[in-house]
Amino acid sequence: MYEMENRLKTDLIIVSLLDGKGPTGVEMHFNQLITEATAFGVNGFLISPHSQQRIWTKFANRFIRALKPVNREYSEIMGRWVSSKVIERKLNEALARHTDRNNPVTIYAQDPLSAKTALKIRKNANCRVVAVVHYNLSEGYELVMKGEAKVDGPLWRFVMSVERQILPQVDQIIFVSEFMQKVTLERLPEIARIPQTVIPNFVARSNLKSNPPAISADMISIGSIEPRKNQEFLLRVLAETNALGYRYTLTLVGNGPDRLKLQALAKELHLENQVQFIGFQQNAALLIPQHRILVHAARVENMPITLIEALALGRPILAPAVGGITEIYRHGVEGYYWNLDDVKGAALLLAKMLSDTETYDRFAEAALLRYRTKFDNNLLVGHWLTTIFNQKFSYRASH
Repeated sequence: MYEMENRLKTDLIIVSLLDGKGPTGVEMHFNQLITEATAFGVNGFLISPHSQQRIWTKFANRFIRALKPVNREYSEIMGRWVSSKVIERKLNEALARHTDRNNPVTIYAQDPLSAKTALKIRKNANCRVVAVVHYNLSEGYELVMKGEAKVDGPLWRFVMSVERQILPQVDQIIFVSEFMQKVTLERLPEIARIPQTVIPNFVARSNLKSNPPAISADMISIGSIEPRKNQEFLLRVLAETNALGYRYTLTLVGNGPDRLKLQALAKELHLENQVQFIGFQQNAALLIPQHRILVHAARVENMPITLIEALALGRPILAPAVGGITEIYRHGVEGYYWNLDDVKGAALLLAKMLSDTETYDRFAEAALLRYRTKFDNNLLVGHWLTTIFNQKFSYRASH
């Protein structure tokens, strides 16, 4: 049992281009933070551009939809500009309701454009602006991987310019992996003078507990079905294990542009009876205990929460040693790293993990211990709030 050393009645304004209702790790992060922060007396709430009913935004959004077939990148830029104006109005309204002039309002920005809007507000209000880096390599790179932008195209230049302009001006930068701190500092050495820290994502294990379910499949993969997530690799590994004489099952959770392509590949590889495509699932982590291991094949990652959820549920992991993944679990301790360029080698690792009961049990025990010592919400929420507010928040053991 734990209790807080202090309970500070204060507000945390989270700003994001996302509405908080989707399946992304970003939304999972700030929704969990809002929930956990209440125990410290922090009133956290989200400001996003969604659910806006003003007439001008309706006309603007119609124009953006009409522009999209003509020039997708310019329509996205205009959409982001409209979103920033909506966030600006909502922030001004929220700050007008803030009556404690002695304490600054903390604005926690989930993306560079939201941070830019918060900095504009800071010129005329007592605000602290904290930016968190969720994206992989850069926001521009993510858009290119999704096929929504071209390198050096207008959308690429827009988002990279916002990042370059804004990060050196915020009051605090939080990175969720050492990997992304290193990448960002190499690209923007001028942010070295900005207070910054690395804090991993967390999950609350209490949200994942349930009665032990029956195992329904061997492997589960959770994430949007898109090129960067590289689920094609998982299907090819599964086919290779069949050739080696092992037959396993895989559940793919998520939707995305590659779903039809992957379904066709599963048929081509004769995996129809081994692979389930179940689409987007609310609270997908609750499905992890129905599977023996979690598998992941993304080409680059920052700090994927789904891997932390697997640890919290005592499930070993197979994933590539890319990005911040090596900061989550260790090769030969809580799972294995597999090589995305070596399908046969990956199949052998998979068979080794699932056919060797002693190794599997050791990995499963180590996974839960890794969560408890590194990613438990009781360990990390106080650290997050201390950094965001620049004030001490901590747990202490109760007697």
